[in-house]
Amino acid sequence: MGVSLPVVSDGPRRVENRHEFPQAQLKSGGVKERLVQLQHCMRSLQEKGGPWSHRDQESSSLGAILALMAAVLTECDLHCHSQTLGAMAKRLVAPLERLHPRDCAEIYRLGIKENGIYTIQPDLHGPALEIRVFVLAQAKCDMETAGGGWTVIQVRQDGSVDFNRTWQEYKEGFGSLQGEHWLGNAALHALTSTGQHQLRIELEDWHQQRRQATYNNFKVASEAQRYRLTAREYSGDAGNALSYSKRYNHDGRSFSTADRDHDRYTSGNCGEYYGAGWWFDACLAANLNGRYYRGRYSGVTNGIYWGTWYILTDGRTGERYSFMGVEMKTRSRSFVGTH
Repeated sequence: MGVSLPVVSDGPRRVENRHEFPQAQLKSGGVKERLVQLQHCMRSLQEKGGPWSHRDQESSSLGAILALMAAVLTECDLHCHSQTLGAMAKRLVAPLERLHPRDCAEIYRLGIKENGIYTIQPDLHGPALEIRVFVLAQAKCDMETAGGGWTVIQVRQDGSVDFNRTWQEYKEGFGSLQGEHWLGNAALHALTSTGQHQLRIELEDWHQQRRQATYNNFKVASEAQRYRLTAREYSGDAGNALSYSKRYNHDGRSFSTADRDHDRYTSGNCGEYYGAGWWFDACLAANLNGRYYRGRYSGVTNGIYWGTWYILTDGRTGERYSFMGVEMKTRSRSFVGTH
């Protein structure tokens, strides 16, 4: 049995929820008088030496309340106070507090050591959109393997989920936590944005043989940086397919999908050709998001591929070999569990 990497010559040829409030109809008399008083209070609070100097938090909060009340009474049309209103509103909001564990390692440290699906809060300080979508997430936790504390980020096991998805779908995540799924690139970034983290990849072939690859330096960059992958300091028995060679090096590469081409293959789009989202180079020595085949297949190497395991390509027949099962998981490098 030989090993052969994909030949690039066979490559491609070419609601937001809004809350609507009814507009207030200002009536003569008491409401207008109270509004004038509120605006007067705002002007006095804006004078030099007022609560904007942060010397009086209580007065600042009172000023914020008055300003927001005035904004409501005038249908939020106080343009001359827009900057002041923004500053006041920020002071009104209490400091963000973490309501759920950051990841599965933190859940483990709390004494919960059973495998399962838990609510995590990986990102406490993110853009508003990402806060709405990703601050709270459901995640599958592996509390047993190699000491436990792993947040599972990908599962392939039966081909029930199509991994040929768009950039947005890979960003948000898809599939079912009870089965095949991708946790989401935004969540991956949030999980690995602070501290140092590990990546563990577990592979199982159709003969019940299992191997693993662990990277002791794992990180996924932000969307602005195209979710660039850092995967270094390899150990394991599956081989280091993420840093196979100069041409097939996934470490340091941007994420690509069929609709977002960020790879280094100048003749086409690896994501489109191989039908997956992945950290493609030109194109690949590994692709764990490839098409699910039940064992052997022929043609383009678009299956679940890890190019450093000897059984992947038959040197005599040229048939490819796709894995039966894959799990990708991450945890803090400093985590100490039960071995």
